[in-house]
Amino acid sequence: MVVVTYPFDTPAGAEAEPEGLRLLGQGPLAPAEMHGHQVWLVVGYQAVRQVLSDPRFSRAAAARPGGPVANPAGFNPELLTSMDPPDHTRIRRLMAAAFTPHRVQRCGPRIHEIVDGLLDDLAAHGKPADLVQQFAEPLPIMVICELLGVPIEDRPRIRQWATRLMADTAYPPAEIAEAFNQVNAYLDELIEFRRHTPDDALISALVEINDGDHALSPSELTANIQLLLIAGHETTVSHLANSVVALFRHPDQIALLRAQPELISFAVTELLRYSRLLSSALPRVATENVDIGGTTINAGDVVVPLIATANRDPDAFPEPQRLDLARATPTPHLAFGHGPHYCPGAHLAQLELQIGIGTLFDRFPTLAPAVDLADLQWKSGFVIRSVRALPVTW
Repeated sequence: MVVVTYPFDTPAGAEAEPEGLRLLGQGPLAPAEMHGHQVWLVVGYQAVRQVLSDPRFSRAAAARPGGPVANPAGFNPELLTSMDPPDHTRIRRLMAAAFTPHRVQRCGPRIHEIVDGLLDDLAAHGKPADLVQQFAEPLPIMVICELLGVPIEDRPRIRQWATRLMADTAYPPAEIAEAFNQVNAYLDELIEFRRHTPDDALISALVEINDGDHALSPSELTANIQLLLIAGHETTVSHLANSVVALFRHPDQIALLRAQPELISFAVTELLRYSRLLSSALPRVATENVDIGGTTINAGDVVVPLIATANRDPDAFPEPQRLDLARATPTPHLAFGHGPHYCPGAHLAQLELQIGIGTLFDRFPTLAPAVDLADLQWKSGFVIRSVRALPVTW
């Protein structure tokens, strides 16, 4: 049996991974080597859902030192993403008590204001303009800073930390670890300040709830506010820009969205499915023998669920290689994960994408790329797929 090497060498600009799709055509799992570890790649839609929801696949075991994680930030055992129940349940309950869909939905009018202001600035800048620098980057960080109660003037430092914490090989491990320490020290001070000078934002709410029941240690509280701050904006930055690139590659779908702007929620759902952001979910370790699709995964084996490939599974999505903003399917995509580790910021990300993309194409009905899409430069060495710049005209 041929063992493939993962991560694949897929060009960053590609919406899907051909090697993942090839493996999907052979079955729901495939053996592979990843960072010197023997692993199972899980590529089928139903198999990925099983791994993401089955408690016999442990995140805590995979995040231990020496485990199959390349980014030093991924080893932190106090992150929600590195935990199993009951610790995961304890922390997730606290986060959910403050980070509610109702709180997020209340952000809608303010997100509209931020989007309108950024697009005013884009128009004033004149064409061509870089949509990444002037729109995709500032929107999510402005939103998450206001939601959390982080001083807006600290955005440049936060962006710098986020870039390193989302790196795989783009920065040396020591530099990534230093960024991790710096952002946590910053948040320690901010949490203490909000403890004595609360506002109506999320950090103050988390501090109040946690101080009341002592559910989290101080370091756990800091680590998971860091998770909200960094992952809560960096992934949306990339997906916003990636979505516009995907739409530019499908002008018929832009025409459909302009003709039927009410499709925006369906459009965002389809773009989340179609446009590759994270190739894989975080690895897990089997704590006992488990059957997946007729294959026995032995206790101690590492499994890596490939989200982007599962979102192209023809058994789950008719014509999965086609971008269809009007796609009507009951099958949920896996871009936000599934099961206990489903992204707690999914509501916020969807809201930002709906308002951002919908308003962008409404305000600029002739928006178009100012360069050949084949010439776009994509970042390398990061855990998420990101375009460096997106010059546009209108």
